Amino acid sequence: MALTFSDDYVAKIRRLFGLNLYEAKIWLALLSQGKATSGKLSDIANIPKSRAYDILVSLENGGFVVKELGKPITYIAIPPEDLIEKLEEKTKVDTTQKLEKLAKLKDSTVLKDLQALYTKGVKYVEENKVANSYQGIDAAYFRVKKSIREANNEIVLITTAKSLEEKVNSLGRALKQAKAKNVSIHIYAPIKDVSEALAEEIKQFGKLNKLDLDIGRFIIVDGKEIFIFTENEEDIHPSNEIVLHIKGSYIPEKIKKIAQMHTKE
Repeated sequence: MALTFSDDYVAKIRRLFGLNLYEAKIWLALLSQGKATSGKLSDIANIPKSRAYDILVSLENGGFVVKELGKPITYIAIPPEDLIEKLEEKTKVDTTQKLEKLAKLKDSTVLKDLQALYTKGVKYVEENKVANSYQGIDAAYFRVKKSIREANNEIVLITTAKSLEEKVNSLGRALKQAKAKNVSIHIYAPIKDVSEALAEEIKQFGKLNKLDLDIGRFIIVDGKEIFIFTENEEDIHPSNEIVLHIKGSYIPEKIKKIAQMHTKE
């Protein structure tokens, strides 16, 4: 009897439990039997017999199954409820250990060496570079945050009503760090009203200026570099967003003046 679960269901199990395709199929096959040999499981899961043993070893190491010695060797499925408790406890232990390692790493010479290597590499890559581009909001924001943290005088954030809250949530921490260095932060957006919670969040690091029209999305740092969000956010997925990063004072100055001209009193 072959495995009858749909591809979507198998994919869901893979995501939830961090299994590869063959592991998920073998595990589901074993759950349906309770106890079985590797040969029988390979037939049910419809995977090569030559792979079944290695997959079962992997599942055993992960705590999903128990091997019962004998001739032939059989495998027993761990009850799902027990498995969840076991995985939960293992995750807690692993997380604690990782956090301890990261805490030690913060003050280590290794981190200092890696940071020095990165700084040197970035300086080499960006030296004399006037423009660059990034695809995807996450990649763009990573670079935006770097510029925000290095700002000395002023940050101007021009955005749409739709993106205002998203930008505050994504860049808020970096903007607060800039504010702590006495950097002036001005936000411009074509909005009528904002929620009390969002307004209070913005007040922690800057001033919100209301525009009388939508002029696009830009982030200007110290008047000498600008991030231009080139697409209509209504028409594109965030992962496909293209953001231009241009150095120089001419474009930032013009865009800032346009924002100031369209600010409501």
